[in-house]
Amino acid sequence: MTSLLVVKEKIVGFYKNYEYAVQAVGKFILAFLAFNFINGELGYFEAITGIVPTLFLSVICAVVPVSIFVLIFALVVLLHLFELSMVLSVIGLVVFLLFYFIYLKFAPSQGILIILYPVLAQFNLHYMIPLIGAMAFNPFAALPIAFGVVFMKIVEYLKDAAALGDPGTDVQGIMTSYQYVFEKLLADKEVIAYIVVFTLVILVVYAISRLTVDYAWYIAIAAGTLVNVIGLAMQASTVENINIGMVVIGSIIGGLLAALIRFMSCTLDYARKEMLQFEDDDYYYYVKAVPKLQVTQAERNVRDVNKKPFGKLKKSKKKEKALEETVAKEIPATPPTGDTMVAPPKETENKETVVNDFDELSFDGFDFDELDQK
Repeated sequence: MTSLLVVKEKIVGFYKNYEYAVQAVGKFILAFLAFNFINGELGYFEAITGIVPTLFLSVICAVVPVSIFVLIFALVVLLHLFELSMVLSVIGLVVFLLFYFIYLKFAPSQGILIILYPVLAQFNLHYMIPLIGAMAFNPFAALPIAFGVVFMKIVEYLKDAAALGDPGTDVQGIMTSYQYVFEKLLADKEVIAYIVVFTLVILVVYAISRLTVDYAWYIAIAAGTLVNVIGLAMQASTVENINIGMVVIGSIIGGLLAALIRFMSCTLDYARKEMLQFEDDDYYYYVKAVPKLQVTQAERNVRDVNKKPFGKLKKSKKKEKALEETVAKEIPATPPTGDTMVAPPKETENKETVVNDFDELSFDGFDFDELDQK
């Protein structure tokens, strides 16, 4: 367990150090898959269907906020719909504006789920989307998921309506096309089943995660996974497009991913939990305190005390050589002869000096000046 926590701390530390870069790469990959899916499904506006426009839009979405990312995605879809049918594109515009302002009001931080749903749908893994949305532990995450479900179906029905013929300026034809799209959408049991079950999963996860029991988050994720499987399995009897096998696989993958992200973001040590009680002038408090579990690996620095660094050794040799040259200049090269005697150097705080004047020398009270007088 300790080694797992050490790995977790390294991953979390790496993410904190390079948070912006990691998020940018993630948004770039998501944007590329989303635009590639839209261009494949619609592809009517050929100017933005190539690899270069797709990469360019993906780079832009990687560096802008999520709300702008969603807006760019909506504009790309509207350009395709406008090329398909100018009249029918109005339906897409109205639906986008409605959900966009609702999303900005209640769930601005979960807007990435709008893009994630069609990306997962192309791999038949959209069954895991409510568990990914539930990681925010916010009931408003159901709004962008519901919009993603409706968006997929509206695009499908707009394509079917355009295949019946462009109504042009004929009012009766326009009304007929609009009626076709909305009737098909409201009668679609798959849309209703997804919205109801996904919303129920998010509410169950949110409600259980708010309890004060131990491991409430993981219990909530497990309960949400079970509700997702049971709910969609019950709807499969009346909805043809629900694949039970993929429901189970997608739900399990989504539950494991949600549990992994929760483990990475917050790990609690329930063995050291405390129940506290205190009061102030107005209230009496009952508090359950659970410390976070964090393990860091100590850094070890090995130093060889017997080996001198090459730079320091070279520097010390230069100092010794300079000192020898200084001493050689201050001390005469030839030894003193005759009566001339050289006094030993007198040490001072900063430098050594040599005294040659006998008048300034005496040993044990004996003055050398007496020798001169004699």
